[in-house]
Amino acid sequence: MPIRLAIAIAILMGLVVAVPAATTITVIQRGLALNMASVSLTKGDRLNFTNDDDVIHNIHIFGPGTDENMDLGLQKPGKLLSYKFDKAGAYRVRCNIHPSVKMAVTVK
Repeated sequence: MPIRLAIAIAILMGLVVAVPAATTITVIQRGLALNMASVSLTKGDRLNFTNDDDVIHNIHIFGPGTDENMDLGLQKPGKLLSYKFDKAGAYRVRCNIHPSVKMAVTVK
């Protein structure tokens, strides 16, 4: 019996696959710009947008191959907004109020 149990455990351990943990990257809004022009992510990763400006921002995320967008809402100074990227592709991020606040996101 112990041999069968050992074999079963060995087989089950071979089926276990390590799933990488999702990454969270913080993007800082300061001086009417973002602190990075582009970023590469893996599906499931998250971007946190921190408003370190003294003005309100309004982050919009445009999905791959479409002009439809996710409006994260008005973001007062000091406020953090977060978005999880679940679909692979090229995204555009921009502030609907300040056109200089923009970046490209690639999700693999």
